[in-house]
Amino acid sequence: MSYLLDSSAWLAHLFGEPGVEDVNLLFSDPHDAVSISALSLPEVYGRLKSLGRQDQWPTVWELYTPLFSEIIPVDEGIAHRSILLRATAAARLPTIDSLIAATAQVRRLTLVHRDPHMAAIQDPDLRQQQLTAE
Repeated sequence: MSYLLDSSAWLAHLFGEPGVEDVNLLFSDPHDAVSISALSLPEVYGRLKSLGRQDQWPTVWELYTPLFSEIIPVDEGIAHRSILLRATAAARLPTIDSLIAATAQVRRLTLVHRDPHMAAIQDPDLRQQQLTAE
């Protein structure tokens, strides 16, 4: 299968937080392709910076780059799909999260996340896998 990790899933894996085992399974299956949105890069860096650990970014990037099948840029089609997702969301959907969800939908990838507001997206064309809480 093909997956798109939301920043929250990447962070769960990076910090060994709830859901880490789910992400480990994706990375360990040779039949799975795991991608990220380019928008996750500044989000993960931002989390490191908020913890005073921004100097670890080059190492984190070096460790994770081989694990990702693709780093997907945001284009106009993804931006328009993001608008539709935000318009139909049952709850507030932050812009970057809507762009990441739209990326998964446009590219026909399963969105892997741990954000309750992502689960509130009511679009049946968006495949989602919410990380399990441990």
